[in-house]
Amino acid sequence: MYEKKDLRILKIIQKAREFGDSDLLNENLVEILINSKINGLNQSDKNEFIKILNSIVEIKEKAHLSK
Repeated sequence: MYEKKDLRILKIIQKAREFGDSDLLNENLVEILINSKINGLNQSDKNEFIKILNSIVEIKEKAHLSK
């Protein structure tokens, strides 16, 4: 009946829309990126990678807000 959507994907697309980031507006692309397997990384490396991505998003938000 209803298609279930991944809330993480919807949040990323919403932020992309807010900040005019056309690279992340494609729902299928975002889903592939989120669900892809990162081979060769242990859990601590994955956590560091997530921290880096979050930092990039925060910096981009601050840059857009300072305009």
